[in-house]
Amino acid sequence: MQASAGPAQQHGTAQARRSWCQGVELARQGKLAQAARSFQRACQCSPGVSLYWLNLASVQRRLRQADAARDSALRAATLDRQCRISCHMAAELLRATHRHAQALATLDALDADCTQDAQHHLLRGVVLAALGQAADAAAEFLQVLALQPGEVDAYMQLGFCFAALRKFTEAAECFRTVSLINPAALGAAIFAAHYAAWACDWQQVSPDQARLHAALDLQTGGTVSQGFSPFCLLSMDDDPALHRRVAELEAARLALALRQAAGWPAVPQVPAPGADLALPAALATWPLARQGLDQGRCRLGLVSADFRTHATGLLLVQTLETLDRSRFELVLYSHGDDDGTLLHQRIVRAADRFEDCRQLSLAAQAQQIRDDGIAVLIDLSGYTTDSRLALFALRPAPVQAVWLAYPGTLGAPWVDYLIADPVITPLEWAGDYTEKLVHLPLCYEPTDERREHPETTATRSDLGLPEVGFVYACFNQSYKITEPVFTRWCRILQRVPGSVLWLLVPQPAIQQAFREHARERGIAAARLVFAPFVSTTEHLARLPLADVFLDTFPYGAHTTCSDALWMGLPVLTQAGRSFASRVAASLLGAVGLAGLAVNSAEDYEEMAVRLAEDREALGAIRDHLWDNRRDLPLFDNARFTAELGEALWRMASRWHQGQAPQHMPLEAC
Repeated sequence: MQASAGPAQQHGTAQARRSWCQGVELARQGKLAQAARSFQRACQCSPGVSLYWLNLASVQRRLRQADAARDSALRAATLDRQCRISCHMAAELLRATHRHAQALATLDALDADCTQDAQHHLLRGVVLAALGQAADAAAEFLQVLALQPGEVDAYMQLGFCFAALRKFTEAAECFRTVSLINPAALGAAIFAAHYAAWACDWQQVSPDQARLHAALDLQTGGTVSQGFSPFCLLSMDDDPALHRRVAELEAARLALALRQAAGWPAVPQVPAPGADLALPAALATWPLARQGLDQGRCRLGLVSADFRTHATGLLLVQTLETLDRSRFELVLYSHGDDDGTLLHQRIVRAADRFEDCRQLSLAAQAQQIRDDGIAVLIDLSGYTTDSRLALFALRPAPVQAVWLAYPGTLGAPWVDYLIADPVITPLEWAGDYTEKLVHLPLCYEPTDERREHPETTATRSDLGLPEVGFVYACFNQSYKITEPVFTRWCRILQRVPGSVLWLLVPQPAIQQAFREHARERGIAAARLVFAPFVSTTEHLARLPLADVFLDTFPYGAHTTCSDALWMGLPVLTQAGRSFASRVAASLLGAVGLAGLAVNSAEDYEEMAVRLAEDREALGAIRDHLWDNRRDLPLFDNARFTAELGEALWRMASRWHQGQAPQHMPLEAC
């Protein structure tokens, strides 16, 4: 949209005005490159006129010259502190490259008389939320709703703020409101159900699920208009076909939005044997990736926001350190913050190169990856927080895979492989995944055998546990604790006198919800003990105070299970059909305790009671974990890294030889 001059607008020299008029006419005709040149002449002749810079920014944005558009919009906003259009455009362009603090400063520089519209409050709230100021952001979104009570975006953003503030009931209600306004809003329906699960508000399960499936039925165009996270469904049911369908919807939305913004062709499929993708010329080949493989060395890239003290970083670090550098060159592409920890420093040192991509656009990051000659690019996030999965839709590398952080299919035709193992993704279930399955021989999850194994110095009574009695524990987040799982746990407590259930639930409101649920099932509230969040060291040290870890279903323990086994705490799990329900079974198999992974709720309950009644058998299991920890295959990082390296090399070699991706079961790796 071209801004027009008001009566007080200063137009500078006559030559500048003529150039500006020419630019306006050219822009109306769609001749954007010529219009940009005219606006540039106007700016050169009269650099103090905000209007010229604003029109230049508008055309540059339409030409997808994001950096130039940002600079021009900032110049316009600086020259005219009363112009909402230039201020908002500059802030949006700054947000696109994660310059949130500068975006906030730009918004706050607007004259106070011009800041009272809903769009300004909405944009300011989004920026504050990105800066981690959830309470201030919520106030902005409430202001939007005061001005425009039906503003769906404000309800959505307010819901995310409430979730960040751990007000899960309020968050669910925000998303529920959007779902009622627009029954086809799939994201709102999913988030409503997810945050109700966080709050353990089980009365809402049935109506929330009904709205969710109704919204799914209304998705008829193959894509959805509003983003959401398929991750939320993983804890709601054990239906991988549903997980795939929803992931495909979100993947299609991501790719379509990104490529339309960039003006590029339709989303590419997996490359045909020996052929490059139908991309623009600058993106169509990967000569440096091919050159590296010609020389016998694969350039490997990993993309994540979690190269820090996070589950991904904790699991991954030693594998990065151990990876065979005679075969691989390792580049880490980070778009997360440096948390200043020793773990982050270890990860940085482990890489051949560590690239900070926080302020790169997706297109710029994709170009860097291509220029770096990456042959195999791995996404370590999937549909989790701060993901840059859309980057992969630009096909920056010839071989693209997902691994480790996301327990399910991405539904994305531009991700070739999913790295897992035979327990988690049996080959006969390959139809549940859009990716080709790569099976590591033992387990898909790495461990760090150099990590600490702290001594347990606290007593049970120190942590509010009974000194005498059987302690069942679950340190999974509350959204994984479904009503059927909790009901099963209460039956177990009834059958094991004096037993207690130790849960990682720091929020008082959710603690109270669990107490009420327990009383409804005949269990005294005192038999629930709640643990706070603590440091990693403190968490590991407290684990041996429990007798058995009771896993959740259908989304079970992953890193949490690995932690428990590392500290000698047995884990009981129920394996289902979905990836998320089978990780603990894979980990248990890798420590020689496959028998603790059962296939039904009934077997789970019986096994939980049996372990409490047969202390000798349980003691043997705990001794097995404790005494053999250094020798158990799960904690043999050298073996794991060699197996992963072999799988990665085979993936790269297939492309190098002109072959399409294929499943790589156990016998092929």
